[in-house]
Amino acid sequence: MGALNSVRSQNPQSVILRSLPAVAVLGIGFSLLCIVQLTEFSFSGKPTRDFVWIIGATELAIYVWMRTYSAVSFRSQVFVLAILYGLQLCLYAAVEVEGFMGDGRPILVWRWNSSVRQKWLNHEPTVDRIRDSKVADFHTTTDFDSPAFRGLNRNGHAPNAPLARKWSNPPRQIWRKPIGLGWSSFSVVGEFCLTQEQRDERECVVCYELLTGQEMWCHSDIACFDEVTSGKGPRATPTIDEGRVYALGATGILNCLSGEDGELLWKTNVLQDANTQNALFGMSGSPLIVGELVVVCPGGVDASVVAYDKVSGRKVWAGGKAGASYSSPQSAKIGGETQILNFNAEGLYGHAEKSGNVLWKFPWVSNPSEKNNVGQPIVFADPNQQETRIFISSGYGKGSTLLGISERGGTFDVRQIWENRNLKAKFSSAVSQGAYIYGLDDRILVCIDVETGDRRWKRGRYGYGQLVLAGELLVIQAESGEIALVEAVPDGHHELARFAALSDRTWNHPVVSGNILLVRNDREAACFELPLAP
Repeated sequence: MGALNSVRSQNPQSVILRSLPAVAVLGIGFSLLCIVQLTEFSFSGKPTRDFVWIIGATELAIYVWMRTYSAVSFRSQVFVLAILYGLQLCLYAAVEVEGFMGDGRPILVWRWNSSVRQKWLNHEPTVDRIRDSKVADFHTTTDFDSPAFRGLNRNGHAPNAPLARKWSNPPRQIWRKPIGLGWSSFSVVGEFCLTQEQRDERECVVCYELLTGQEMWCHSDIACFDEVTSGKGPRATPTIDEGRVYALGATGILNCLSGEDGELLWKTNVLQDANTQNALFGMSGSPLIVGELVVVCPGGVDASVVAYDKVSGRKVWAGGKAGASYSSPQSAKIGGETQILNFNAEGLYGHAEKSGNVLWKFPWVSNPSEKNNVGQPIVFADPNQQETRIFISSGYGKGSTLLGISERGGTFDVRQIWENRNLKAKFSSAVSQGAYIYGLDDRILVCIDVETGDRRWKRGRYGYGQLVLAGELLVIQAESGEIALVEAVPDGHHELARFAALSDRTWNHPVVSGNILLVRNDREAACFELPLAP
């Protein structure tokens, strides 16, 4: 009561005038927080760091005002500060961070709101196998299969039917269902598809019927990777080969499963085999099938790339010393022989298919503190086999480069053709169409010339999403969950259609199989029928 009487005893007009600076500071601090949270503006490039600075500076300014300029008693200062900090604690108690967007902005939700994840946990089964009269068949293939991450060749070119360029109505939804946590994409063969999910404390490989969404089987391991900015769950996409399923979990568990029922054929932990530590954001590279081998990239001394016999699981070879990053191993024909491309923490490396030995390398470090190389290399084969050109791109201000790889007398030569910052792919992969490359320069779609690296255009905000090339159309999965259809042409940005496929943060890669579109995030999955060209 004494504090209140002290405030009341002063001239009301004087109190108001003396309070204006504090009100202004609070208003400015709140406005800056809103600007950083609701827009793409950031003072430091890391919104979370901005929040700490803004809140700290605002509280310091209020404290200085109270102690120096407020002209109220010490008891009144304590009383007012207690109210302010009490309100702040109430806000902290009412709001929680449910994750982060691609630029680091926190996703804020009221604590009392029931999340989709909790609803999923309440009524999705977590059994090892769900049997039905119908058996999953990954031996019967079609022209529209996408058996691995970003398709058969990992180039993001979708095996699609001719799609309509204009949508009089949004694509028809075939099914939608809750799904476990994780950033895996789908693999599709025939009438069935696969993805990886986190279900409670189990890391799962799950098979669904493509056109119904019915769960056919689920293989699970007791494992749960969790990282504060990207959340829980597996990151890699399963690979399908000759009826078998190869899946790498975020904690390093590599499973070979029967495609019919998910029965375990063999299993190993690639991190334990390599005697190395996990990467900051977990194992993210999807297994690569090359001949009779399944190739993974655990990283570390003599284990940058490791190959196992795809039938028995026996380790065949290991090579390289670079640490792991978040791109997937990829095969390419260079100098007349097949090589394994590994876009690792130190750069782009070419490994011999038969031994894993490093044949050549090009240093390329993005974000030195975390070394985040994510996007898949784009390989431009030389019909004369004189020089193979490879495009790579990374975010965090690094940019892109085009390399020329040639072989002379058993020795490989690497030359840099150009380098610039016209395309900075943070954690998405670009695609090529003719003489041009299309990708997300952080949040904005760009088109650059392959030969020169010059930018043809930059337009269209899609957040930190993903994209695939379907014929001459880009199917873009925006970070917001929307799907956009954009022409892959160098003369300008032409968005043809857009619809809300999902409604939350989406980093998972979309899949187009024929005219079937599969999308998912860490909350739900959905299947749509895309309109066909007349």
